[in-house]
Amino acid sequence: MATQAPALGSLTDKLKLRQIDLPLLLTTLLLMGAGLAALYSATYQWSPVIFRRQLLWLALGVLLALTVASIRPSVWARYSKWLYALNLAMLVGVLLFGAERKGAQRWLELPGGFQLQPSEFAKVLLIITLASWLARNRELIRTPKGFLLSGLHMAIPALLVFKQPDLGTSIVFGVLWFAMVYLAGASARWLWLTVLAGVLGFYGLWHFDILKDYQKARLVSFMNPEADPQQSGYHILQARIAVGSGQLTGKGYLHGSQKNLRYIPEQQTDFIFVVVAEELGFVGAVGLLGLYGAFLYSIWRIMTHTREEYHRLLAGGILALFTFHLLTNVGMTIGLFPVVGIPLPFISYGGTMLWVSLIAVGLLQAIRLHESPVRI
Repeated sequence: MATQAPALGSLTDKLKLRQIDLPLLLTTLLLMGAGLAALYSATYQWSPVIFRRQLLWLALGVLLALTVASIRPSVWARYSKWLYALNLAMLVGVLLFGAERKGAQRWLELPGGFQLQPSEFAKVLLIITLASWLARNRELIRTPKGFLLSGLHMAIPALLVFKQPDLGTSIVFGVLWFAMVYLAGASARWLWLTVLAGVLGFYGLWHFDILKDYQKARLVSFMNPEADPQQSGYHILQARIAVGSGQLTGKGYLHGSQKNLRYIPEQQTDFIFVVVAEELGFVGAVGLLGLYGAFLYSIWRIMTHTREEYHRLLAGGILALFTFHLLTNVGMTIGLFPVVGIPLPFISYGGTMLWVSLIAVGLLQAIRLHESPVRI
């Protein structure tokens, strides 16, 4: 009997491993590989240390993803109030002790020259805690009181992020909340009223000069970048030139002239898609977008096939997170959206966003691994 129990446990573990979502795993690995290739091209000439740091972040991120995948998602729901408090504490800590760069206070300094951006972690923590709240208040969300309470759950961390200032990430919070309460069954009337309130709120931010001057300049340059080609319109104009010069098949890997001359601003972070488009052309850019499409479809399948409401909301929030980041980042690099500083998951340089992306994938795999009990 003593040998039978370990054997049974081993068989159970093997059967659980068969529940791993292979399309999600494969597309994640391919995106990580594409990200390393793009980052190496963007930085090898002028700052190879960036690529080495990303490798370290990636190794640690994979360990994080494996750890998260091994934990039942219900554990995070059980401690959601503590996670929400941790989220607020980190964001307040940034305002009190954070490092300032380029007029924004968004980072916590770590030993070895590394930096951590808590607002990125706040995204996945918001998804976890809001999914737990909505699953526990399925009927309340259909009432005005529940709808407002869910909005308050999002608004507090969003305002702390806006204070840094980080308009782009605070918008991400609003999008996550909107998508998740929609999935939870919130009234369409209240959702439309929220859109109207958002439009009026943005007008107020502009009219009463709550937005920073550089934020206003970015929005103005989005409409007419030629009006200020050396300052606020520079990012958009240089991105257009680089993307257009890639034509059908690109200039070849490592041979992007705009990139090598460093005309592309922030080419290792927010504008790394431009590097892909210049060197690999339309074919390479569409190929990367197709890979993202397969990645998002695998998340959508997990969301629609799960049986538990908390898991469905969790997967829906993660799907909204990756979709919004993809559309906004690519849109701003080709001039469809204003420049708001949204990174491209798995591709842009930045340890915190990479960790958050891998943690999100770990949560999705945890849903597959732990939702259905294995029966022998």
